[in-house]
Amino acid sequence: MSNPKAYVADLIPNSGTIQVINDEFRHVSHGVQIWSFFETVKTYVGIGQEMIVEKDSAKGLPNERVQLLNADHRHVCKFPDPSDNNYVSIRNALSSAVDSIEREWFLQRGDERRTQLKTISKFLGISEGPEEDLLTVIEHQTEGTCQWLIEKTSFQDWQEGKKGSPQHLWLSGKPATGKSTVAGHVIKYLESCGSDCSYYFFKQIQKGNSSVSNFLCSIAFQMASVNVKVRQALLDMQDNGDVISKNDERTVWRILFHTRILRIELHQPHYWVMDALDECHNQNSLFTMLSKIEKSYPLRIFMTSRPSPVIERLFSQEKLSILAERVTLVESLRDIKLYLEAHSDHLPVENENELACTELIETILEKSNGCFLWADLVLKELESTHSEEKIWEVLKEVPTGMDELYTRILDGLSALCKDVELTKAIFRWTVCAARPLTLEELKEALRFDINATLPRQQRSIESICGNLIQVDTQSRVQVVHETVRAFLIKEGLQSDFAINRAKENSRLAEVCLNYLTGDEMKTPRNRRGSTGKLLKQRSPFVEYASFHFSGHIARSSSSTDRHFVLLEKFLNTNVLAWIESIARKGDLYTLTHTAKDLKVFLERRAKYRSPLGLAVHNVDSWANDLIHLVAGFGQALVASPTSIYSLVAPLCPLKSILYQTFGKSRPCLEVVGLAQTDWDDRISCITFPEDRVLSIACQDSRFVIGLSTGAVVVYYRSTLQEVRRLYHEEPVKQLEFASLNPYLASAGRRKIKLWDIKQGVQVWAAGHRNEILTMKFDETDTLLKAATRTNQLALWSVADGSELDTCPLHESLQEDQHNYRPPATHAQISTEMNLLAICHRQRPINIWDLTRDEFIGQFYVAGIKSYPGPLTVALVFNPDPDISLLAASYQEDYLVVFDPWTQAQLAITKTIAHALAASPDGKTLATGNGSGAIQLFDFETLRLLYRVTASDYNVNSIMFSETNFRFYDIRNDHCNIWEPPVLVRQHDIGGSQSESMSEEIASVPQVSGAHLWDDNLTITTMVDHHDGTALFCGREDGSIAVFDVRTGKEIQVLCKHAKNIAVSLLRWNERKHILVSADTSGRYVARKILHSSPDTWVSEEHLLDKRSAQAIQQVVISPDGEKLLLSLPTSDEVWSMAGQLVWSAGVLQPMSRIRITNPTNPNHLLLANGSAVHIYSWDTLSDLSPKDGIKLDIALGAEARFTGFLDCFNHGRVFVTFFKGKGTHTAPHLRVWAGSAFRPESTSAKPLADYNRLAGDVKAIIGIYKASLVFLDYKGWVCSLNVENAGTEEYLTKHFYIRHGWHSGAEPILRCTAQGQIVLARRDEIAVFHKGLEFEEKISLESGGVTVFNADSS
Repeated sequence: MSNPKAYVADLIPNSGTIQVINDEFRHVSHGVQIWSFFETVKTYVGIGQEMIVEKDSAKGLPNERVQLLNADHRHVCKFPDPSDNNYVSIRNALSSAVDSIEREWFLQRGDERRTQLKTISKFLGISEGPEEDLLTVIEHQTEGTCQWLIEKTSFQDWQEGKKGSPQHLWLSGKPATGKSTVAGHVIKYLESCGSDCSYYFFKQIQKGNSSVSNFLCSIAFQMASVNVKVRQALLDMQDNGDVISKNDERTVWRILFHTRILRIELHQPHYWVMDALDECHNQNSLFTMLSKIEKSYPLRIFMTSRPSPVIERLFSQEKLSILAERVTLVESLRDIKLYLEAHSDHLPVENENELACTELIETILEKSNGCFLWADLVLKELESTHSEEKIWEVLKEVPTGMDELYTRILDGLSALCKDVELTKAIFRWTVCAARPLTLEELKEALRFDINATLPRQQRSIESICGNLIQVDTQSRVQVVHETVRAFLIKEGLQSDFAINRAKENSRLAEVCLNYLTGDEMKTPRNRRGSTGKLLKQRSPFVEYASFHFSGHIARSSSSTDRHFVLLEKFLNTNVLAWIESIARKGDLYTLTHTAKDLKVFLERRAKYRSPLGLAVHNVDSWANDLIHLVAGFGQALVASPTSIYSLVAPLCPLKSILYQTFGKSRPCLEVVGLAQTDWDDRISCITFPEDRVLSIACQDSRFVIGLSTGAVVVYYRSTLQEVRRLYHEEPVKQLEFASLNPYLASAGRRKIKLWDIKQGVQVWAAGHRNEILTMKFDETDTLLKAATRTNQLALWSVADGSELDTCPLHESLQEDQHNYRPPATHAQISTEMNLLAICHRQRPINIWDLTRDEFIGQFYVAGIKSYPGPLTVALVFNPDPDISLLAASYQEDYLVVFDPWTQAQLAITKTIAHALAASPDGKTLATGNGSGAIQLFDFETLRLLYRVTASDYNVNSIMFSETNFRFYDIRNDHCNIWEPPVLVRQHDIGGSQSESMSEEIASVPQVSGAHLWDDNLTITTMVDHHDGTALFCGREDGSIAVFDVRTGKEIQVLCKHAKNIAVSLLRWNERKHILVSADTSGRYVARKILHSSPDTWVSEEHLLDKRSAQAIQQVVISPDGEKLLLSLPTSDEVWSMAGQLVWSAGVLQPMSRIRITNPTNPNHLLLANGSAVHIYSWDTLSDLSPKDGIKLDIALGAEARFTGFLDCFNHGRVFVTFFKGKGTHTAPHLRVWAGSAFRPESTSAKPLADYNRLAGDVKAIIGIYKASLVFLDYKGWVCSLNVENAGTEEYLTKHFYIRHGWHSGAEPILRCTAQGQIVLARRDEIAVFHKGLEFEEKISLESGGVTVFNADSS
């Protein structure tokens, strides 16, 4: 035998090593299923027998199962056949383990699926699925009914998708004949067949349920719930920051279905079921969408409606093949008979008397005329009779028409009802409510309304209202059929229970407002922004009152002031608590809806009351503020609803009603320094110094800007964050997004390029000979079309960039004797109508049909056919094909709208317009002119809606975002982003109201002024004084000004560099009060600054004034104020304040680097690059570190940018570094280092912690305050991270929010003063945030976001 190894002795039973291993395994075995099998028969070993593995060797773990086998050690895993008991025991154990693992896996996947669907539900704005509606319609269905449709050959052919069978099956029938029940039966039948089925019940009276947008979002959600690929596509949209704007169904269709869901391969057919299609708000739009679904796509659609010539015409117009079925009298009577037979036991007829029962059913059938609802109501009335004789008496008296039947029921209630007031109140809340109330909500509503108690029994409620009201399986109270609602609100109805909509809506508005102004909704005191505090228990009525009070105000009578007084009280008291409750639901469109409702109410009220007065002004101001609140603070409110109490109002303009009411009355954040006192509809401005903005395009979550330098800059729409830059290599004059694929086309004078916008890569590039005036992708993204100045239509293949064809556009031009064809000046292509409009200098506009490649006609202003004609300066098609309009502006100050097919002029107005744009939904036309003014018009009528009176550079182009609420304009070197409140009211959100606003009056155009900045005084850099009371700010014009931190106002201009040479760097030395400044020309100046009084600062003689031949990247002043280090692109230089060059060193490989004085030893200067740190002596400037420096354990690489090596604290114990990669493929890093790691004897250093995931959220480092790193994240929150105990901190702290418009574009200039104020440079001003860091909300650092290292150094 060989010599025993040293470790063999550790393997004996119960050795110390074995015990340590067992103990360690116990800590890591959680979640592992352990089965231990033991022999029970001793094994022959030599001449004796012994047990090789004892049972007590089991670990005794909580998740361990022990089982004995009838075998010795040699045969414990040997089985003679599958019936062996030992084999069966092990097999069953393995099967049990697999089953357990599968259950746990499916449970985890189920949790993941539920989480994903919850995210998608919030993204799509789906508060509840259609399952409740389905349960309601099939709740009373009798077995065997509706089966007649399933048995039809036409239905079976449609279901199976047989060749030649139409994709659509349309079932029509008279009102109250059970169409919804048939739809419900089809849904359940398809589900029972294992088919994927999505469905929707249109309801005209219920707010939003009649809109195409809600239908599309609901169907998308249901398809995501059964299809993993659809689910992932919607999750990707949410992750990309896409926004679903329900005000424009065509946009919803395009981004959800046309470009995504309908491009996903389905492995089995999917079915859509649409009930009550006649109650859909925009049937034209819906049918247009359905016509775009490929016939080969495995989707089959079933729809029901009343007989409708409009729907028949739409099927024909959109060329949709259908199977049309009708609910005939025979089928209706058959189903009614089955229903009556199933419920005949409840009638007071002798069970043995079958003849009488049959006769009774036949009589009801005969009088029902196939109306299921009539039969149901009569049956319920008969059930309350007490004798057979009474039954026949009722049947003889009951009318056959529904209106007559309703009248009879109401008359009976008036005569016999014991509590008419309660019955009227139930009708009021059921008929006029914006949505069906639950029993609990109705109970509370009645308590607040008439101080009455609602009966608990469902049957009691129904009988009180003559069975015209029902409670469904989800405890929702609603009318039994929409004809009941229509009857009760009919004008001239003579009944105690007749509903006057305006009057009853006023009553409902008062009840809601009384609740909202009550104690339950009182604003809590000293709410400091923490979301962890428990909310007080509120009534079940709170959600309804919060979400729908304004709708009742908008539909109420304008001639009464009771609800107006309550409204004013609510806005002055509990409005913040209401905003918080809305924000907690995550649906801020409710705030926008409320603002629109208030505006409608005020406009109608002006017919009866003076629109003047403080109260009216305040309500109008609140409507404006709510719209601006969503635009400016929407993301912040959803992320932190309680921020409304102390963090939002201070950021509002001084004259806003939000600030005036709540900005100064509670412990609040305080913001000083900004001159703007009122809301600015321009929410942001992105500037490009030394460049010009030439083009812009928008789609979904992104917008792109083309520059004169050839750069194409991509931004996120929601955060205005720059995503990436593409390089076209020549001025970018045209930009266009594809509709289906993530493609962007860019064009200059000689090149056209196609980009994959998501990957940031070029797909192809092609040359072109003629200047492109406009370009568009076709509907399928297979062709790129461009109209050129040389009167040609060029076509490129999107697949490979090959030029396919060039079509001349000459037929319409009047050629002279020299065959001269004038160049085109403007052109526009409509993908929706497949039309081209092209115009030439002082000639009419020519219209071409691109489908048939033929000339349609010419448009002359006012029909005057003369040459030379007016000069066309801009064109734009209306993107809605149902509107089919073209707008044109002329140099003679005319703006015209006409029909491109007939060239008939429809509207004209006199205005100056050099740029035109249409909102995606086709409702709004925007114009811009040479003086910088912008106007918004109603596209069809040219009624002026809005005007910006600001004077600025010429507006070159305007572009609307997909939401319709935002538009961009480009002019000179910047891009403005606008969100005027008028667009919210112009574009209805979430569907139309079913009840007309009969008292509406025309609104007056809004006039707005935009706050303008002096670009020459734009702040380019700043540094704070060491006592935290003042800031030195360098500006674009070369001046350096002193600002007071207390007020945020400029104290004085301290000194100046050369005129219009921007100051790029400022550094302050505390010991000798030296301010060093550098400008973009390479000049650097050191000055001694004296502070004689709070308002007086003096710049003494220049200690140093020189110019470098290279751009200055960084400046470091020695602690004693005697030396100055300049970091240049290819070298580092150290100068004495006497002007002597005392040291210089070249840089062999230029890369991002940073220099800093080491606070652990002020005599040491640290020079850091991407991979190492060198330590130099300030005295001798000799390198004290090893030859290759102190190696950083995690190298950055040459492509990384060293954004900041910040000052340390606690006597140099901790450093913080932040790296942000140049490209999109370089991940950012945020690391914390021990100060002791950077000593002359050190050869390497490891970080204490790497906050790698957090680094991706950091937009800008602000500074170090006390023991925390303060930074701004991309969502606009000022946050801090305690890095004193790096790696052990579990939370970061969120403090306050800064509006995106204040820090958009390039990296913002921010500072944290010695006293903890946060200072932001905003163009030519500074905003100082006082007490901001006092507000704290702890946010858990995500798992995996922090990596902890062993921080030793050698």
